[in-house]
Amino acid sequence: MAGNLQMFLFLFKSKYRRKYYIRHLLLCIGVVYFFIVSVISNTNCTSVQCVNGKCENGTSCVCFDGWQGQYCQFCGGKVRLTEKSGIIHDGHGNYSIDVKCSWLVDAGRAPNATIRLHLEEFATECGWDHLYIFDGDSVHSPLLAVFSGLMYKDGYRIRRIPEVVAHSGSALLHFYSDVAYNMTGFNISYRFNSCPSQFSHVNCSGNGVCIDGVCTCDASYMGEACHVPVCPNNCSNDHGVCNHEMHRCDCKEGHKGEDCSQLADFGYWEVVHWKDFVPEGSASHGAVVWRDSLYIVGGESYHRAKMIYVYDFNGNVWETPHVDSKIVPRSRYGHSAVLFGDKIYMYGGVEENGAVSNELWAFDVSAKTWENITVRTEQCNTTGSNATMLCGPLRSAGHTATVVTSRSNKKSERMLVIFGHSPVYGYLNTVQEYQFGTRDWKLISTQGFPVKGGYGHSAAWDPLSQRIYLYGGFASESTSTPVLSRKLYSFEPGTHTWMMLMPAPSARFLHTATFLNGGLMIVFGGNTHNDTAHSFGAKCYSSDMLVYDVICDSWSTLPVPQGLRSDLARFGHSASIFENSLYIYGGFDGQMLSDMLRYTPGKCGSFTNQSLCLNTRPGVKCVWNRRQSECQPIGNLPNYFVIGTSESQDVQAVEEDKYSHCPEESRSSIAASIITHSELCAGFPDCISCVHTSFQCVWCGNEGCSYQRCRENSLNSAATVGREDPNRLYRSQSGSEEHKCEVNEGPVCHQLHNCQACSTRSNCHWDFEQRCKAVGNVTEQQEPLACTSSCSEFTSCLNCTVEECIWCQNEGRCVDKNAYTASFPYGQCREWTTHQARCRSTSGKSACSFYPTCVECRDDPACGWCDDGSGTGLGQCLPGGNAGPNQPNLSCAAGRWFFTECPTCQCNGHSICPANSSVCNQPCANLTQGPHCEHCVLGYYGNPINGGKCIPCECNDQGTECHPDTGKCYCTTKGIAGDHCERCDTHNNYHGDPTNKGSCYYDLTIDYQFTFNLSKKEDRHYTQINFKNSPPKSDVDADFSITCSVLAKMNITMKTANSAERPLIMNHNCTSFRTRFNKAEHIFGVEDNVTFTTFYIYVYDFRPPLWIQISFSQYPKLNLQQFFITFSTCFLLLLLVAAILWKIKQKYDMYRRRQRLFVEMEQMASRPFSQVLVEIELREKVDLCSNTNPATLRKRKKDSPSPIALEPCCGNRAAVLSLLIRLPTGGEVFTPSGQSGLAIASALVTLGNPRKVSIDPTGKADTKCKSRLVTDT
Repeated sequence: MAGNLQMFLFLFKSKYRRKYYIRHLLLCIGVVYFFIVSVISNTNCTSVQCVNGKCENGTSCVCFDGWQGQYCQFCGGKVRLTEKSGIIHDGHGNYSIDVKCSWLVDAGRAPNATIRLHLEEFATECGWDHLYIFDGDSVHSPLLAVFSGLMYKDGYRIRRIPEVVAHSGSALLHFYSDVAYNMTGFNISYRFNSCPSQFSHVNCSGNGVCIDGVCTCDASYMGEACHVPVCPNNCSNDHGVCNHEMHRCDCKEGHKGEDCSQLADFGYWEVVHWKDFVPEGSASHGAVVWRDSLYIVGGESYHRAKMIYVYDFNGNVWETPHVDSKIVPRSRYGHSAVLFGDKIYMYGGVEENGAVSNELWAFDVSAKTWENITVRTEQCNTTGSNATMLCGPLRSAGHTATVVTSRSNKKSERMLVIFGHSPVYGYLNTVQEYQFGTRDWKLISTQGFPVKGGYGHSAAWDPLSQRIYLYGGFASESTSTPVLSRKLYSFEPGTHTWMMLMPAPSARFLHTATFLNGGLMIVFGGNTHNDTAHSFGAKCYSSDMLVYDVICDSWSTLPVPQGLRSDLARFGHSASIFENSLYIYGGFDGQMLSDMLRYTPGKCGSFTNQSLCLNTRPGVKCVWNRRQSECQPIGNLPNYFVIGTSESQDVQAVEEDKYSHCPEESRSSIAASIITHSELCAGFPDCISCVHTSFQCVWCGNEGCSYQRCRENSLNSAATVGREDPNRLYRSQSGSEEHKCEVNEGPVCHQLHNCQACSTRSNCHWDFEQRCKAVGNVTEQQEPLACTSSCSEFTSCLNCTVEECIWCQNEGRCVDKNAYTASFPYGQCREWTTHQARCRSTSGKSACSFYPTCVECRDDPACGWCDDGSGTGLGQCLPGGNAGPNQPNLSCAAGRWFFTECPTCQCNGHSICPANSSVCNQPCANLTQGPHCEHCVLGYYGNPINGGKCIPCECNDQGTECHPDTGKCYCTTKGIAGDHCERCDTHNNYHGDPTNKGSCYYDLTIDYQFTFNLSKKEDRHYTQINFKNSPPKSDVDADFSITCSVLAKMNITMKTANSAERPLIMNHNCTSFRTRFNKAEHIFGVEDNVTFTTFYIYVYDFRPPLWIQISFSQYPKLNLQQFFITFSTCFLLLLLVAAILWKIKQKYDMYRRRQRLFVEMEQMASRPFSQVLVEIELREKVDLCSNTNPATLRKRKKDSPSPIALEPCCGNRAAVLSLLIRLPTGGEVFTPSGQSGLAIASALVTLGNPRKVSIDPTGKADTKCKSRLVTDT
């Protein structure tokens, strides 16, 4: 049943599935269904249940090669496919977590055979679960693709031709899933010697003929797969004319694009088609434009690309320059590259061996030479408010470099390196500066918003505002959690000030951002996938085009045409500007790309009204000239209008009245903007963060950060001088006022999520909660912690996995847990672990030598099995592919190499198999047993796998079995311990000497009953337990009792001080037994440390679980006369003491009441008096002595006035009751003249449950009258 339920959960679970009600309902129905099926079928199987296997004996599934799981529903292992076409998939439903699957598609010895893989469906966890495709038979063959994420599913596809082609005649596919999430997986078809196509079931997309692997397209189609119409969409109807001779659309004026669907005035995209040579694709490279050439420097290409490629814009050709340097930099990716003068400066990056560099190289474009620049660094600043022990240049990757040129001082030209990821300090928040003229390198101190730096962000220099704008990237949320950022910062190089701007609508990293013209930043592509649990369908590969308006501090999305002949979605690409056009080159979409896209912006002058001018954003920032009623690019405006440098405020005000630069907002958009800004401001916890934003935030002290203004009570109490007051008002820099907040290192320290990074700042402190705090916020009990080694310093899996680190098996690198994506952005790590149990210790040998069996060796795509030829299953695991070992010093005889399967006979060298059989002859030799002779026989231990030996268990004659791997003995007597049963468990009160055929005994205490429960898992090997007792009282008989829960035997022996141990009771059933040892027959007690008599009890021949109750007792006989005398005396004494205490209590209570009465009388005497006006109703004349109905009297009593006051006394146990009393009128209607008729009466009453008035209802009328008169009196 558990297996069925597990299978269902695997089939149902999907990481992109939302928790909707209907799916909860489906889940419940599914669980009930599988429960019913499990109850009915129990452990039986059918051929239908065994998805990729066969049911054997109706009890279990035997899986075919390449499959695993209870029902063979998951892929696993390695399998060879030789059919001309077929399907490769991960299994039924969602793929399994923590799985490795490999498929070798082999065309045999067919000459010039090609294998075309077509992705029908692909959806895995982005960045973590990868499918690797190699052009060859091993992982050492050229790597063609690394697929991950949501790529092809339900109509969504990132490529028009979802194919990968292997030209070597073999293709190795390897899939690795980590231990976290799983998704629907993939479905891939393959064919030999076929032609490209959009659809796997037909060649050439059904629009051509396949001849020798090349498509010959019909007249109306073109492209390698005949998938592109010569004139797409009939040139968008009236927007162009189809030129069949040139195979293109001739667009009319104002229209652009391959199908003439794009308006030139709005900006348009094109695909650059070049001639002849095409460079190898790459990602995370550097790109700079020198004159009319584009230089591509470095990049990740899976070890295929050269260090530099050059593209000639005018000639539309690529070339590889000849480098005349003897010393050249190692290939790398994730570095930065900028152009200054005639030199390309390259800094940092990840080298081929995985090491992160801090080198600065310069490539002379004219001389074609490399130079490794030695920079001049300043001494670390360890004092002051910005003290830091961090010195550059830092080892960094994923950073950005920007050349900054001052308008006033050309000599101050410098390169600013911002953020990045360091293997030691983690995600960097630093800004490094390199002076080109002096070669000085330093870390500069910054101010303003406490930024959180990261990896893979973008940085773009805006010539209009003279600021650098940084967007996105991977940043650390905590010590173990990275987060994809959508934040936007601006950095002012002159004042080194950070400011937070309006965040983007989505987060991303490894994208590009550029300013074609000042004032408008264009963002393209990137990886927008966040953590899988919170991704909400975000994609690994984005084709988004976002623009940020610097003047309006707003974001918008521009449409991207879908009719281009190139695939747009990618990340890790580069963006360059040439002749006012944006060129996108390369990147990664599962394969390294080498195509080029060109975006040409529109023209502001084409827009004739204000709405189009301000809302369109055609790649250029447009403003509306209200006086001339025309749309103009902002670059035509004076600088003082843009950056506010005018010396005359009056002139600036006039210019501002002349232009409109932001779209008009509706009431709803204004309200939404206020809500957004208010929420953003409310999220800033400190003054520094609050005032360095573009959100018009105000810091209100204790009130926190607020939008535009504080509450009145906060403003009224604002301080004007001195230190930062809790109620003082601070406005953001976008407001009319600006005050500097008090210096506070807290916000800066909180951004550091790495102990080493925190320790570089003298004002920060790393605490035991793994948080970085300002020194002023640290209590005396929190002493600073010494940092442990960073993950990058560990060189083995064992010490790497001890800490919070990840060990990459194939790369042999240790990285921080929150830096996996930054360390392997393109799937370079094929398998990783955080557990020591999964480490592969090989003692300097190849990683494959870790696997002792062919089955384990076969699961690793990098390994194969070399059989020794004995036919017993002996061999060794070696690195290699299907053709054999791939290292020069390793060889394997012909016919003995196994890559996707294992030898038929697998007896580990301890037996042989009959001809054409996989069953080992029994019994196995060399003290082994099992179907494949893989275990040692009982009484022996060791690892008989692959020819290993079995060693006898050494248990000191106290056990017959031991642990099959470690040899630790399973002692058969409870209380005997040690790896070889050589000592007693004294910790649990067992004593004795188990050596020399001795034993251990539990020392029973007299007059106690003991219960021993032998039902734990570790008790299953016990067959005996021993006890002993020495009665201490010489004049009392010893009673013995024992009860056993299961059938067991018992021996009782006795040993005296002068004689050896002799038997008393032998082979007796201990189910329930009692006896008494007479003091007249035995000598009990101890004298001069000599024990006269000791009894030994042996319980044996049992099988756990069981429990035993056992006791020895020496209770003397009871003297009844003495007992009753003692009991009576004690009882009488107890009564006497109780009587005395009762009298004392009565005296004390009387004293307390008297004291309380005095206090209450004083309170009554001190009460204040006042006048009251009382309105009395007319009273009827009543004859008090007449016979009146008792019910009428009771009614009148109820109608009497209620008390006018009840004043509780101290303690609330009593109160003063005040009543208003009507005096008698002598039977008249009115009170006699001269009298008030009223009186005030007071009484001291107790507070509690009121007593019920006792009235005798059976009395006579005159008696009632008399009682009533007495009461009124």
